Amino acid sequence: MVQKNHGPCSVRNCNNQVTRFRQFTSLAYEKAQKKGTYEAHTYLRIGQQLCHSHYMSIVEPYHTQKSEVPFFLEPDKENSNQSKSYSFAEQVTMLTKVLYERRGNLELNPTHFKQMIEKADPRLQGLFDKLVKALVPDNRSAYNKVEARKTIVSLCYIMAGMRNKFVNDFKLEVGLYLSASGATRAAIDTMNSIGFSACYTTVNNFKRKIANEHLVNIRKFLSEHSDHLYVYNLDDYHNIHEKRRPDTVTLSTAKHMVTCICKQVSGCAPIPIIFNNVSVHNPVNIDASNICFRLIREYHGIFDIAYTNRKKQWLTNGQLATDTFDQIELLTVHCYDDAIAERKEERSMKGVRLIGFQEKNLHSLNDYITALQMILDIDKDTGYLQNHIAPLVADWPGQLFVRKAITNLHKVDSQYSIPAGINSFIPILGPLHVSLNSREHVLIVYYTFFQKLFHFVFGKRKVLAKKPKPWRINLLLDLAYNGWCKIRDTILTKFGSTCKDIEYRMVIDLLDNIIPATLDVYSILFRSGSFNEYIETIFRIWTFALRWKRHNYNKAPLAFLSDIFYWQDTNHPFAEAVKLFLVNFNDYYVENMHSKIRSQTPVNSNVDNIIKQAYVIGILFCQLFSISICCFM
Repeated sequence: MVQKNHGPCSVRNCNNQVTRFRQFTSLAYEKAQKKGTYEAHTYLRIGQQLCHSHYMSIVEPYHTQKSEVPFFLEPDKENSNQSKSYSFAEQVTMLTKVLYERRGNLELNPTHFKQMIEKADPRLQGLFDKLVKALVPDNRSAYNKVEARKTIVSLCYIMAGMRNKFVNDFKLEVGLYLSASGATRAAIDTMNSIGFSACYTTVNNFKRKIANEHLVNIRKFLSEHSDHLYVYNLDDYHNIHEKRRPDTVTLSTAKHMVTCICKQVSGCAPIPIIFNNVSVHNPVNIDASNICFRLIREYHGIFDIAYTNRKKQWLTNGQLATDTFDQIELLTVHCYDDAIAERKEERSMKGVRLIGFQEKNLHSLNDYITALQMILDIDKDTGYLQNHIAPLVADWPGQLFVRKAITNLHKVDSQYSIPAGINSFIPILGPLHVSLNSREHVLIVYYTFFQKLFHFVFGKRKVLAKKPKPWRINLLLDLAYNGWCKIRDTILTKFGSTCKDIEYRMVIDLLDNIIPATLDVYSILFRSGSFNEYIETIFRIWTFALRWKRHNYNKAPLAFLSDIFYWQDTNHPFAEAVKLFLVNFNDYYVENMHSKIRSQTPVNSNVDNIIKQAYVIGILFCQLFSISICCFM
């Protein structure tokens, strides 16, 4: 064929020694325009000649990169729009390599798992969808399809584990789940023999490793995040699976433990103990005169108004929003298990760390000092509590003994040996315990009324316990109050406020004042962060406890109120911290921890196994593994 183009190249300063030239046609001009290469050579005109290398760089700039494209992305000769297909065995090999390289980062969410493997190796695109299409029939319900996708993720890990025994993260998770469910050693080893679980020894060694490394990890965490305020929970735990049949040695096999956890308050810096030469500790401990002064000056006449009317005033003034909580959520406020969705800030377990879990009773001052030593031992290495406060949310015994410890610390002739670090702790009233105890007291004091309501709803053959479970108390209180709301206006219009009948006044006070106050103090006021309304209602509930002569909760609210008033009077920054971050000063976290431990420890667990399981759950709080959330829930 006779060569038509002999050159020269029209590109300026072209020094290419070539013998092949091509014409810059109108089609070539359009290609260069579309690909943006013509902007650098605007002097070129249609009909001019270019050397081959310049022609390719201007007209076909991406054609020369063909050899750089990975072979698995090259167009197929038969159909350039389809990528090269790989056999199932080849893709399983690729999958095994990806999961091996990412061992230690188990991903059980189907969507995230699919994205992870396809991003790591583009050749795996479509593998997960093929498995779903092959294993999940189209006639399945939407819920079953979602659950089946979770199972397919497990299947992928099992297949990879069969090809490479070091891809065993999923098997370890299954072993941990079996152990938490009460499976015996033989059962776990049987699951291991069929390739679905790690062996019992591996699971037990993993638990022991977590328990041994716990103090190191918590010290590291607190050292790296020492610029935040931490709220502490301290509470006793006992194993509900104990055998109560006494023998010649013991009366019970219950295991009594002490749990200490901390919650990071995001957005709040550490608060000093002494601010402007004023200590956070009230020098008179509980200041009765200040409480009386506040009662007369700020709350005079308020407690003469029924809580229902007071709540209407808050709603009218826009001080309170009650539409953020649904009815089921309010009824389950004292349920602490994972079945309750953590949609609210006060129920979020993010930022929660297990400090320690030991076998110990909490019955005396020395018991509490020893328990708090868990925190102080960590502080010796980290120093994050140096001259800073550590709010301690606890029940009434916890508040009482910690206050005694602080008082004896500042006594010159104290008979107790109190560590200096105790000065950092600030005992705070646990709102969950206030709600739980006040509701229980209402039912006990007015038992006859609620017994009639219970029989009316559930039948006379049903028996109402003297101390029902919290969910049943919540249900009865809610039924009584919602029934009252339907007839309230009619009753008050008929009898008014002038009726002096004792039974009438008692029932009105119960339905219009006591029940709604106890229902709202935690579930609405505290959880919505309504500080002023919460403080006022705590004061109101104290009047109930005083009337009923409840020996603990006619004192606990006063201690809390005395501290709040003292911090406000002295302008201590802790008063503002409590107001702004009220929902974090909660005792829900330790109750949630106890619920998880009870649900994940079998009947025959000894103290050592309970402690190891508690630290494994602590890892769950840190989001290092997610078996109970993603796969088996």
